[in-house]
Amino acid sequence: MADGVLVTAAAGQRLGLPGGKANRGELRSQALIRELREQIGLRVHNMLYLFDHLTPHTSHKVYLVIAQGVPRPQGETERIGVLASPDGEPETTPETRAILRRYARLRGEEGPKSEAVRAMLNLARYIARVGVEERAE
Repeated sequence: MADGVLVTAAAGQRLGLPGGKANRGELRSQALIRELREQIGLRVHNMLYLFDHLTPHTSHKVYLVIAQGVPRPQGETERIGVLASPDGEPETTPETRAILRRYARLRGEEGPKSEAVRAMLNLARYIARVGVEERAE
């Protein structure tokens, strides 16, 4: 899913980015790795910290992740989707839309962080292509 962003939702909730709260003594990056495994069964291959997203009530660390596996709803997760644009799905949370808009701007900017994002996306496309070729053999 190199060109889309994976979103999830629990029963009766809007779609949002996967993740969750860190346990006591757990780094946010460790929490993301754990939450992706618990919520949708993915194993993190690579991750790149992008930015902090702050609201009056929450603080999010936002990462770009390359993961292995086939996403499947697990635990409280009921639905999984892939968004191609920040405004492509009306059922997303306002915070998710704001984060995705900022991510889209970052992808189009110039500078070291944007170059790292583009390199990660190219790596994700390569991994996906190699995986398809290996399954075809």
